[in-house]
Amino acid sequence: MDTPDRDEAAGARIMFGRFALDRARGSLHSGDRELILRPETWAVLRFLAEHPDRTVAAADLLAAGWPGVVSDDDLLSLSIDEIRRVLSDSEARLVVTVPGVGFRCVAAAAPGERRKARVVHLLRGRGVYGLLAPLLLAITVAVLLFLGRE
Repeated sequence: MDTPDRDEAAGARIMFGRFALDRARGSLHSGDRELILRPETWAVLRFLAEHPDRTVAAADLLAAGWPGVVSDDDLLSLSIDEIRRVLSDSEARLVVTVPGVGFRCVAAAAPGERRKARVVHLLRGRGVYGLLAPLLLAITVAVLLFLGRE
């Protein structure tokens, strides 16, 4: 049975892909490793993670990262770049830009998980070809030997 403290601790963490955002501590983790973000960037990531798979307007992200401060899109761009760098999301699959609208945090899978799935798929294909190649070679040799006897 969960205690109220355990329930609160679970609610303080937002999981997305292989990452955990700890709202109580203001930290980001990948496994046991803590990933470092500037406070404004952390606030932007938190806002995105709290609204998974939903496009968030740039103005809302600016208000989350720089509350009460007049800021511009350049600050937001720098924060999004920092988030992608820290999350190893160079292909922008976890934090997606929606042109002219804003950004979206895709909660389904982190980039590393997607790459892993592709590698398994490719290895399966190689296994089939790995079995067919020797078989075709054996048939070719048998045909050549048969034709050479005549």
